[in-house]
Amino acid sequence: MVWLAAGFFARKSVSLTGAAVFGSLAALSTVMLPARIQPAFPIMPFLRFDPVEIFSVLAFLVFGPVSAIIAASVHWLFLTLTSTGSTGPLGPAVKFASVVSMLIGLWLGSALYQRFLGAHRNMIAALGTMLSFAIAVRVGLLLVVNYFVFTYIGPVIFNIQYIEFSQRTLEATLGLRFVNPWAVVAAMLFYTSIFNGMHAAFSVVIPYFIFTPLSLRIPEIASGHPWISRFTTK
Repeated sequence: MVWLAAGFFARKSVSLTGAAVFGSLAALSTVMLPARIQPAFPIMPFLRFDPVEIFSVLAFLVFGPVSAIIAASVHWLFLTLTSTGSTGPLGPAVKFASVVSMLIGLWLGSALYQRFLGAHRNMIAALGTMLSFAIAVRVGLLLVVNYFVFTYIGPVIFNIQYIEFSQRTLEATLGLRFVNPWAVVAAMLFYTSIFNGMHAAFSVVIPYFIFTPLSLRIPEIASGHPWISRFTTK
């Protein structure tokens, strides 16, 4: 029993350490890869594909959901404490909601796959299920969050006129014309949903293809067995 307890606490310690490391790497990468050099979403160029999210997904794939949430929280705290932009804490909060909703989707997809298809282990099928839920949850949650940010939190609390700015942007990039502000809001929500779906795919697929095959071949990278290895064939 003693050695079982020791092994349990050792694994927990490794997971917490891994979460802190990935969170710190995310914070460092934020400094090294500022928004101005990140790939832009062409329709709304102020939306950027942030590669820093990859570290939270890596923490998920290697150590599991709890470690990923901790890593994302470390990054959110860093962004909040160092934010100097006009959005103040709002930008980091929306970023945190984006990442956490994606991680929740990954966890939900993995749980459902294990429950209904656990007897048929297949890494690609499992990842496809997880990615589908990551996209769905991120898009769904951010649809609600962005609605309140665009219509109330931004303009009323932070004095950020998202609707006017986005209207000018969409008129410039797509040549759209709007009959009223609610048409602008609808367009904003539509295109930000597309962006969030693409960003979820970007943030999940890249770390899988870069790191997971290596960690499965060199288990010491994840101190034994990476979390994602539960979906490999027995």
